[in-house]
Amino acid sequence: FSSALFLGTVNLHTQCPDTGQTKVIKPDQGTGYYFYRFMGDSSFRYFLDGKTFSFNEKDDPGKTFIFIDDIAYESILVGRVDLEKYVKSSKAIDILRAQAKHEQDYFKRADPSMVITDYGPPSNQKTDGSDDRLFYLWKKENPLGKKAATQYMVSTLIKDGVVVLSLMPLKASVSEDDVFLQLQKYTSYFDVMSSDQCAKVLSMPSAP
Repeated sequence: FSSALFLGTVNLHTQCPDTGQTKVIKPDQGTGYYFYRFMGDSSFRYFLDGKTFSFNEKDDPGKTFIFIDDIAYESILVGRVDLEKYVKSSKAIDILRAQAKHEQDYFKRADPSMVITDYGPPSNQKTDGSDDRLFYLWKKENPLGKKAATQYMVSTLIKDGVVVLSLMPLKASVSEDDVFLQLQKYTSYFDVMSSDQCAKVLSMPSAP
């Protein structure tokens, strides 16, 4: 790895610290960035492809927006306590579907003209999540005639709740195929980290 960027300070005495902070690492070769978020036993990692990277948490305190090329990303954790308000099942597919429906209803109430497309889990995944990690995808977009504001949401279940990745194309030149390619890479690399993996990532030098 050629460089690393800490988003916050991590306690090095704990293999998987529960800080909610993220370490970003760029590999020596190729494009893209690896993201490691430290959340105790629910620490997870993922990969986003692209050539240029920046982040902004100043305009909206409490949120960190990731900008890679012409797409804006935000990784959001919906805690189990919040899920209990509207989730009645313990099955992964039911939890992810209920969380997506809850968010969709929120946007439709805010703007009834909002167009929602619910893709659900990829067709090659088992809905019980037994073989592979289960993901759930949907998007929202304004109807024709309104300013474009298309946003894709892909979610997956971890111990502490649901991780939702928001993807928002920033330019009209970003096609849906481009977004789906990013989603494919994200879902392929996403995984929960073990204590040994956390310790290894924490030992890597950060960028000067």
